[in-house]
Amino acid sequence: MDLHTPVGTSSSCSSGNVETEDVVPAVGIRTADDPNGHLWVSPSAPLLGERLGNIMTSSEQYRRGSYTRAEPTLGVLAICAIAYFNVCGGPWGSEAVISSVGPLPGLVGAIVFSVGWGLPLSLVTAELSSVFPDDGGYSIWVSEAFGEFWGFQESYWSWVSGVIDNAIYPVLAYESLIKLLDDDIFSLDDGDEYFSLGTAYMVKLTIAFAFTFPNLVTIREFGPGLSFLAMFVFLPFLVLSFNALFLHGKELNFANLLEVKHDARFGDWADLINLLYWNFSGFDCVSTCAGSVCRPSQSYPRGLLLALVLITLTYMLPLVASVAINDPEWEYWDEGSFVTIAESLVGHWLAVWMVVASFAGNAGMHIAEMFEDSWQLCGMAEVGLAPSVFAYKHPHFKTPLISVMFSFVIIAGLIVNKFAFIVGISNFFSVASALLELSAFLKLRHSKSSLHRPFEVPIQSNAGLGLFILFPFAVGLIVLLSSFGNTLKSISLNISALLFGVPLFFLMKYHGTIKYTRGRI
Repeated sequence: MDLHTPVGTSSSCSSGNVETEDVVPAVGIRTADDPNGHLWVSPSAPLLGERLGNIMTSSEQYRRGSYTRAEPTLGVLAICAIAYFNVCGGPWGSEAVISSVGPLPGLVGAIVFSVGWGLPLSLVTAELSSVFPDDGGYSIWVSEAFGEFWGFQESYWSWVSGVIDNAIYPVLAYESLIKLLDDDIFSLDDGDEYFSLGTAYMVKLTIAFAFTFPNLVTIREFGPGLSFLAMFVFLPFLVLSFNALFLHGKELNFANLLEVKHDARFGDWADLINLLYWNFSGFDCVSTCAGSVCRPSQSYPRGLLLALVLITLTYMLPLVASVAINDPEWEYWDEGSFVTIAESLVGHWLAVWMVVASFAGNAGMHIAEMFEDSWQLCGMAEVGLAPSVFAYKHPHFKTPLISVMFSFVIIAGLIVNKFAFIVGISNFFSVASALLELSAFLKLRHSKSSLHRPFEVPIQSNAGLGLFILFPFAVGLIVLLSSFGNTLKSISLNISALLFGVPLFFLMKYHGTIKYTRGRI
């Protein structure tokens, strides 16, 4: 096997030819069955072992030359759009942030979570994605920090959370569709009365497949496609905010912004924290496709920070405007109240537009979540944390075909159910995986301070790093503990699903499915 190190190589990105200074050094391997071809070992591989032998044995698949590094096609716009729809996808559901304990705590809490949770998670994701620009993302970070057992648990927790999340969106889109067909956009019914049970399921399944299809046939168009969808989703809320702030100025009462719900109970404050977490979680999602990102050290921080700004504005603008108008009064807000506010303030046409935008928003969130879940599973397979079949990519579209279809099959089985009693498990596993990622960030900073970091969180001292992640850790622990304060069924579901990951790891390890042998950095 002939080894050489190319110098001054470049890679073509969707925005033009871009020098890959982020990914040098790379190791080109001439394989015996294709002496003129090259297997590009993960750009982070030279950092993962003390000897070249460690690089060569990163996994059984790499030794055989089964996987090649895909041409990077995702840039700042794609990173921003994928993060936007994974985290937000529109301000739906944020109404309860106000009604739970009042406008003042809700709005201040949104800003605090944006800066205290969203910013640290974005910067950590940007740093570690530039160090390990591989599909699989946080699964690899945790594996390199704590070993394959915790890497597998991280992968399992994140994937379970993602699939449960993704099964909800076709159902919500179905409900939006029923509102339009039934000409009752204010209905809070779940829509199962409109069709027979079997027909309703087939409609939901068709919606789920339509939402899944883009992940089967394209990577390159994700940035422009999701960006257009984001503009369409946010535009009616921009119209609502403009009407409230500029066309109904005399009706505004900004003193409403300072109100607090005086009879709020402890449970209401816990609900607020859970809602804020739900509305600002998911920035790490874009790490799972790092192998397809152009210049990770620039695309990640720029794309994630842009997404954070847009997400914060998506929540704050309509909430501030609607509280100032206060019709209906904020105490009575619940999911879907924005439609009522739009009808009252602007007219029926804007209310209908919001319902249509709701359908589009659910499509965007499903597409983005499926993108994360499928590329995570594909990346796990590439490094030996999952069966190798999931690493298969379509020869023309370069999409993780098997991983996408496997996720779709799981979703197809879930959409028949009501989801209210299991949504808590999604939050539980999501925050557990986020805490493990933050721990991996600290561990790698401490144990491998000399590791090359093309992008680095600009904090060097241990005390500074501790303060940097103090708020995310505190919030994460609160959300984690609150998950055990729900119904007995929810608690049982959380514990059972959590414990299932342990025997699953050892079973897969015993049967040789897990072969994670990357060099320990």
